[in-house]
Amino acid sequence: MSDFRNPEFIDSDGVKLAVYRAGPHPGETDKPAVIFMHGWPDVAITWNHQLKALGEAGYPAITYDGRGYGRSDAPEGVENYTMAKLTSDIVAVQDHFGIDKAVLVGHDWGAIVLWQTPFYIGDRVLGCAGMNVPLLKHYPIDPVSIFRQALGENMYIVRFQTEGACEPILEKDFNETFRFFLRRPTGGRSVKKPTSENLAFAIKSLDLVSLLQAGEEAWGGEMLLSQEEMDYYVDAFSRNGMTGPLHWYRNMAANWEAQKQFLVDGQLPKVMKPCLMFTAELDGVCPPKLADGMEELCEPYERVDFKGIGHWTQQEKADEVNAALIDWLGRYF
Repeated sequence: MSDFRNPEFIDSDGVKLAVYRAGPHPGETDKPAVIFMHGWPDVAITWNHQLKALGEAGYPAITYDGRGYGRSDAPEGVENYTMAKLTSDIVAVQDHFGIDKAVLVGHDWGAIVLWQTPFYIGDRVLGCAGMNVPLLKHYPIDPVSIFRQALGENMYIVRFQTEGACEPILEKDFNETFRFFLRRPTGGRSVKKPTSENLAFAIKSLDLVSLLQAGEEAWGGEMLLSQEEMDYYVDAFSRNGMTGPLHWYRNMAANWEAQKQFLVDGQLPKVMKPCLMFTAELDGVCPPKLADGMEELCEPYERVDFKGIGHWTQQEKADEVNAALIDWLGRYF
């Protein structure tokens, strides 16, 4: 099993990435390497259950702290967190371990990167498995503008666009920050109905920053992880802070513009690689309906819908996720 307190380090064009592995070395088996990418606010340890299960099943299982996160480097400047840079980190991991092509698995922001890999680094990708965030069509306008028009200036992604605006809030008390974000619904039910009109508006507009500031009595749900596990997150984010991770969001408009290079007659080409999509019924930010129609964008395509869970699919349904991944891998690769 990988030791998440003692990573290996690899170089990605001058950026040091902290990498964690389980199972055989990629050169010691015919089974494909599986590389896992985490989202925000998260780090590689979110895949601890998957690395253990896939490693025991004989797959080279690899994950890493994304640039800006955990024990990886956090280079200064928004330009160091573009989609081109994020996908190049996957190639760096593959090159380091002598992997020609890999199966890629992503959650949240890791899934956003995942679904762009067929276009950016398609010759290095065997298949894609995404959690909570699906492959989407090319937007008619940049996504930040869409969020601003639909949900207002306080929607968390819109608020994140201004460097320094949210970092002090998120970094003020990392223990509280992760008590807020790393939660699951209680008893298979979504967050409780807020009694405050302001909090109701905050939920509707996805103003997660204001919800964090409202205090735990307003959050609903329950802690997902033990305090010991939470302490790992606090330590990980205390190393680099939130600026690097939020730079991923600050490139959303630029990534949308860059995506135009792949369009054919105004559309992204169909992804002709095995694709697997996991949805979570009670994910308030990434509801299952976002994945409706994804079958038109990739082939062969399969979908697994989980009931009664929230955003942290790989933790909340670890055994079921592991079983589905191993079954899918066995059938396609």
